[in-house]
Amino acid sequence: MSQDGPHSFIRRHFFFVAGYDPMDVVGHHRIFARESARFAGTWQARTWSEGELHETPTGAYWDAGAAGPGWESATRFELLAWNDIVKADMARSRWSHILGSARAMWDMVATGTVIRYFRFSRRYGIFFALTYVMLLAMTGLGIGAGLVAYDFAAPLGPLAALPAAVAAGLAVFFGLMATLGARVKLKQSLDLAEFSVDFVRGRHGAIDARLEAFADRLIAVARNGGVDEIVVAGHSLGAMHVVSLVALALRKDPDFARAVPVRLLTVGSTAAKFALHPAGGRLREAARTVHDATSLDWIEFQAKDDIVSFYKVDPVSLTHAGNGDGSRRPFIRQVTIRGMMTPGTYARYRLDIMRLHCQFFLANDCRAPYDFYAFIHAPISCSDLVAQMEGPMAIFAPDGSLIPGAHLRRL
Repeated sequence: MSQDGPHSFIRRHFFFVAGYDPMDVVGHHRIFARESARFAGTWQARTWSEGELHETPTGAYWDAGAAGPGWESATRFELLAWNDIVKADMARSRWSHILGSARAMWDMVATGTVIRYFRFSRRYGIFFALTYVMLLAMTGLGIGAGLVAYDFAAPLGPLAALPAAVAAGLAVFFGLMATLGARVKLKQSLDLAEFSVDFVRGRHGAIDARLEAFADRLIAVARNGGVDEIVVAGHSLGAMHVVSLVALALRKDPDFARAVPVRLLTVGSTAAKFALHPAGGRLREAARTVHDATSLDWIEFQAKDDIVSFYKVDPVSLTHAGNGDGSRRPFIRQVTIRGMMTPGTYARYRLDIMRLHCQFFLANDCRAPYDFYAFIHAPISCSDLVAQMEGPMAIFAPDGSLIPGAHLRRL
């Protein structure tokens, strides 16, 4: 960060890896513009974002900026995209999905991974189980509908009753999947479980190759310099991907993070679900590699009211993690999703598990100790920002100016 008198300015390159979602770069660009405007309203700032997308070999980037009384920031936001891999997974045949989901569930049960989920994070264990409870409930309703149809058509003989039962059962099951299942993204959750098992067992070559490409892109940007910091952020399953790609970058070039400060930011992370699988050795090793790399900072935010991620679990040691005091790596801090929303917004989404989970990469409705877009737009470094227990609330005054001296306190 550089300063010129009372004016504070920073230039950063912000990489983002999303979770298991088919949304393309155009969709992410649209969300970025909307959420930047929300950030501006919450923190009394001015923001702008480039309307043009610049394609890269691994996704796309656009330039953005923010300003307030006495400060300014310029950010190149780059999406490291893997939505095409997600879409290809989701486009497989219906029966392929059914067989894959059954195989994934058997793997999780047979290896004892599900038990470990409940042992390390009861909330995540409940979330994982809910997916299959809902699937079993829909299957039961389909079977029930088939039995009713069979009884109704029985007077016509078994040759008529059996097809009627099968047709009714399938209609009810797939009808529920297309309505209620779509509302709660049940199919996406089942696909995610299947992908996770394949990924942890090294059976998904496409994502392994993509992570190699992500690592090469990160090294190239770091070597090019020209910025005050590089932030590599990952949400949900994307948190595991950024840990993996940074570990790959460190193996390719151990000094890549020395020319420009690099900050790793994981939010709403599900990395522990891979580390808790017996076959997750290479992913546990990746986390340890990043943990041991003192040339970069690793910051993780967790929330009790986000049951999709692992709360108070250290992603490296898999032990209990309280709020960080700067003495441990990664630096872990717990926040509340509820505190990021107005009461009305929270009341609207409090039963929408995935919407609460996604708040980790959206801007806030109100001022709170965590705001994802503060890491994108604030005129101080990522490390300076998290050094404050109150986060951006300790940085921005009510009029949007910087609180004097706040950015001088470091981890």
